[in-house]
Amino acid sequence: MIFKFLNKLFNAIKSEKNNRDSTYRIAGIVENYEETGKVYAKINTRGTSKVFDKKISTLYEKKWLDGFNKEDVAYISFLYAAEETKQLPLIEFFPRKKQRVTRSVLGLGMLFITFLILSNLTAIKVSQISIFGSTITFPAALIFFPITYFFDDILTEVYGFQVSRLIIWGGLVCNTIFTFLTWVSVYLPASTVWSESTHHAETAYKLVFSGSPRIFFASAIAYFFGEFLNSTILAKLKILTSGKYFFLRVIGSTAVGVGIDSSLFCSIAFFNILPVSMIIDLILTQYIFKLFYEIVMIPFTYLLSALLKKVDNVNYYDFETKFNPFSLDLND
Repeated sequence: MIFKFLNKLFNAIKSEKNNRDSTYRIAGIVENYEETGKVYAKINTRGTSKVFDKKISTLYEKKWLDGFNKEDVAYISFLYAAEETKQLPLIEFFPRKKQRVTRSVLGLGMLFITFLILSNLTAIKVSQISIFGSTITFPAALIFFPITYFFDDILTEVYGFQVSRLIIWGGLVCNTIFTFLTWVSVYLPASTVWSESTHHAETAYKLVFSGSPRIFFASAIAYFFGEFLNSTILAKLKILTSGKYFFLRVIGSTAVGVGIDSSLFCSIAFFNILPVSMIIDLILTQYIFKLFYEIVMIPFTYLLSALLKKVDNVNYYDFETKFNPFSLDLND
């Protein structure tokens, strides 16, 4: 199954007939460039991270049109007509030229939510390992939760903040439903047959699924701020660096995201329960582990991002994104 999937991905890369000969792609549109009433396009040179501005009236010339694929040429023609007829408001009604919610996005979203719920479910297990003579104690969820940042980075890098925002909200909703309904199931009357035939079954079930509301609240708040900060910073750094310095962009955004996540979770979950010094130790341990985890995953993040950019023909730049975490509009 895995080999079949990989073969399909690589075949998709080889079959990019429409894009193989094109030199440029449209990365974004500025409708009223510097208050001039003119339309400019953000142009990305294929195969590079270079992005530059160009007037639509200039791009409409044959020497430029020959460098774009058919889809981009149609888009440029529409933008040129809108500018010439002074009907710029019509631009927002033009169908988006790139479909960013692809099958790949759905797959990444499902994996993101799976690891998020898995983290929630395994948080009760406390693990312990010895490294260089020092004993480190940590929740089992610490193994799984950083992977959500791996998927968040890929979604933001390839498909943009708006798509990542949908997945983050989807994860929060799914995790809330899962937590609430498993909590409800704890209080359903247990069958005597089940209780008597399985030793300590009811006690064990409650231990796993009756998680503290305070822990859930701490987890949800930390997740919300951490994931959105990570996605926002990564998207803005991509614009600032014109898509360069992938390693530094991912590490920088993750460093802020997991820092806020670890600080909020440990502070809310253990305030007035553990000494402040111990809470600080927990924050530092989680932060260092999550950041190290992200560094190890960098090669995989880079390879999968590059692969998906080719497969889905998307390399989105959030030039006009408002970065409102509460909007679910793909055009906002």
